[in-house]
Amino acid sequence: MLTHTRLARLFLLGLGGVGLYMAFSSSSGEELAIIPCPFRLATDLECPGCGMTRSCLALVQGEFVSAWNFHPFSFFLVALAIAVGFFSERTRSLWSRMSSFSRVMFFIIPLALCLGRWVCRFFE
Repeated sequence: MLTHTRLARLFLLGLGGVGLYMAFSSSSGEELAIIPCPFRLATDLECPGCGMTRSCLALVQGEFVSAWNFHPFSFFLVALAIAVGFFSERTRSLWSRMSSFSRVMFFIIPLALCLGRWVCRFFE
């Protein structure tokens, strides 16, 4: 059965595996077209998540500035995966102590920042 913990670990394992492949094959994140964005294919515009894969791959390679430029939300995503994947009991305990408002804000604030970044990209 897939739990949140297992999904987070699979995400991190996949990210690490692709990072190792990139390190040994000397290819960059720009060269890997893992999953094409359906929104971008249909509209020729970036979606709010465009750049997330390249950003996560740049994080694995230790290129933090590049990762931030591709998509700053990846730092939150990887940190959340690490917390859920390796500190699941502490994460569950912290989550259960949070108020309903805090739980909603935990998702609303990063989502608003992600959408805000997306809108700002149209004016660059």
